[in-house]
Amino acid sequence: MHDQINEGLKKAQEGIYRLEKIKSMLKELEEEKQSLEQRMYPLETILKKEDLDVEKLERKSLTQIFHSVLGNLEKQLEKEKSEALAARLKYHQAVKDLENIKDEISKLSSEKMKYIDYPTKYDLLYAQKKDMLIKTDLDKGEKILDLTKKINDAENNLTEIEEAIRVGKDVISHLENISGSLESAENWGLWDMFGGGLLTDLAKHSHLDDAKDKVEKTQELLRKFKTELTDVKITEDINIHIDGFSKFADFFFDGLVSDWFMQSKIQNSHKSVLNVSRQVQDVIDRLYRLEEQEVLTIERLQQELEHLITP
Repeated sequence: MHDQINEGLKKAQEGIYRLEKIKSMLKELEEEKQSLEQRMYPLETILKKEDLDVEKLERKSLTQIFHSVLGNLEKQLEKEKSEALAARLKYHQAVKDLENIKDEISKLSSEKMKYIDYPTKYDLLYAQKKDMLIKTDLDKGEKILDLTKKINDAENNLTEIEEAIRVGKDVISHLENISGSLESAENWGLWDMFGGGLLTDLAKHSHLDDAKDKVEKTQELLRKFKTELTDVKITEDINIHIDGFSKFADFFFDGLVSDWFMQSKIQNSHKSVLNVSRQVQDVIDRLYRLEEQEVLTIERLQQELEHLITP
C-alpha cells in the first residue's frame, strides 16, 4: 500500500511539474508569436513598396533571391536594395518561424489536457499518505512528506536542466555546421556582385544556400532552447543571456546582406554565428553548474530522509 501511494505521488508530482512547464512554454510561445507577427508587418510593407512577388521569391534559393531582388531593383539606391533584400530573407524566416510556433502551441495545448487533473490526484494521494504517517508519528510523518516532495521537485528540475543542456548542445552543433558552410564559401575570396568569380562558384556549390537552410533549422532549435529555459528554477541566473536568441536569423541575414554590398569576405554573417554560439555555450556552462548543484541537493535530501526513516 505504501509503495503504491509513493509511486502514485511521484507520478502525480511529475505530472504537475510537466503541467506547469507546459503553461510556461505556452506563455513564452504566445509572446514569441505576437512578437513575430509585429515584426512581419514592416517587412511586408517594404516588400510591397518595392513590388516584389513574395510567392515567387518563396520558391527560390538564396543566390537566386539575391539575383531576383537586385535585378528588379536596378535603379534603386544601394540602401533601398539592401533593405528589400534583408526584408525578403527575414520575411521568409518569419513565416517559417510562425508556422513552427503555431504547430508547437497546438501540440502543447493538447498535451496539457493529459495533466490537467494531476493536481487533484496528488492532493488525494497526499492526504492518504499523511493520514497513514500521522497514525505512527505526526512530527516525523510531516517531515517525511516534506522531504519526499523536495526530492521529487529536485529530480524533476534536474531532468529539465539535462534536457535544456541536450538541446543547447544540438544548437551548438548546428551553429558549427553553419560556420563550416560560410568558411567553405569564404575560401573563394571576395564577392563579385556582377557575375563570374565567387558568384559563379556559389551558384554551383550552393554553400550559402546550405548555410541558409541550416540557419532556418538553427533558429527553430534556438527557440526550443529558449522555451526549455522558461522555468524560473532554471532561468533565474541565465535569462539575461537568451533575449537575442529569437532574432538570430535576423542578425545573420543583416550581416549577409551587408557582406554582399560591401563586397567583402563573409565576415558580418559569420560574426553573428560566432556571437550566438558563445552565448549558447555560456548558457550551457551555467546549466552544467546548476546541474551539479541539483545533484548535490538531491543527495543531501536523500541522506536526510534516510536518517529520518532509519535513525
